[in-house]
Amino acid sequence: MSHMLQKLTSNFAPAERAHRDVVLAQYQTFIGTHCRAFFDTLPTMILALNSYRQVVFANRAAVEFLGQSDLEQVLGERPGEVLGCINVSAGPGGCGTARPCRNCGMIHAILAAIDGATAEGECRLLRREQSILEGLDMHVNATPLTFDGQQYIIFAITDISHETRRRSMEHIFFHDVLNLAGGINGLIEILLEGKIDGHDAELSVLHSASKTLVDEIIAQRELLAAESNELKPEFAPVVAREVLQQIKGLYESSNVCQGQRIQVDERCPEAPIVTDGRLAQRVLGNMLKNALEAGQPGDTVSLSCRDELDSVRFTVRNATVMPPEVQENIFHRRFSTKGDSRGLGTYSMLLLTERYLGGSVGYTSTPAHGTAFYLLLPKHPEKG
Repeated sequence: MSHMLQKLTSNFAPAERAHRDVVLAQYQTFIGTHCRAFFDTLPTMILALNSYRQVVFANRAAVEFLGQSDLEQVLGERPGEVLGCINVSAGPGGCGTARPCRNCGMIHAILAAIDGATAEGECRLLRREQSILEGLDMHVNATPLTFDGQQYIIFAITDISHETRRRSMEHIFFHDVLNLAGGINGLIEILLEGKIDGHDAELSVLHSASKTLVDEIIAQRELLAAESNELKPEFAPVVAREVLQQIKGLYESSNVCQGQRIQVDERCPEAPIVTDGRLAQRVLGNMLKNALEAGQPGDTVSLSCRDELDSVRFTVRNATVMPPEVQENIFHRRFSTKGDSRGLGTYSMLLLTERYLGGSVGYTSTPAHGTAFYLLLPKHPEKG
């Protein structure tokens, strides 16, 4: 009998797996030595993988982190599967076989170890923990090991989510807020030096910049609260068209607009929906900001909404098409097309919408129709 399943297709790493009896035999090989006692003393999560990237051993720290009561529950699974990565279902053979896996530092490190090299990397994944969306940042080390005539990979995982979240938030907060504060200070210096006779235009810009400054601070505070499950949404009736008009007014006078036109579809439904208008505006504002940053002077960004049975769908559309590598990572925390540690906008869309507004977000991006991000909100969300 073959020790592998039938040949499967894959978008990246090989999909084939060893049979269950082979995995159990490899597991028995590990626990029949002193390796188990040694690895269980380590605070770091340790997985032993076979050459098909399947778990054949996990130490106590790993089993506890994965929320399992028994090590045997994870045997034969792959790392992304036991961690709950949302891309597992997108690949024909599970972890490592979906298109987004091509950008996964964890898979690259494992494949390098299979080829005989010691490797490390960082992995950002989204998972659902008891139906709640959660982002994980991990540092991984993969070391090849030949034991009892067979090849294994000792795979160490360190959860660095808190560290990277703090680093990202600090970077974003000081970058954005200091830029805004510097702009306000420059305008104030012009006014104080009296270099111009009329101050109406400058005062208008000053007022707009100060409002944006406050909004940025509130946004960062809300995101921190959202990630720590401390954010409390306030649901009330809001009119969809008014929400779109508000974000249009907020951004059409900002620097990010750069000569583009923001158009609101007047066919929005008149009936109010029950939601947290502030959070909905935050999500839609991020969508609009991203669309404007991707556009060019003279472009048009359209805002629309329509009824869908018990929900309302908001759409922000521009003419730009996102490259495939951007699409594959668009909702990951810290991913950005604007440089390292700049990407929390799209991640916050997903987090705020799914965890607090009871809705969903997504996008389409094609050469024929450009890029459209949508926000689907229930008209009357369930109270939980």
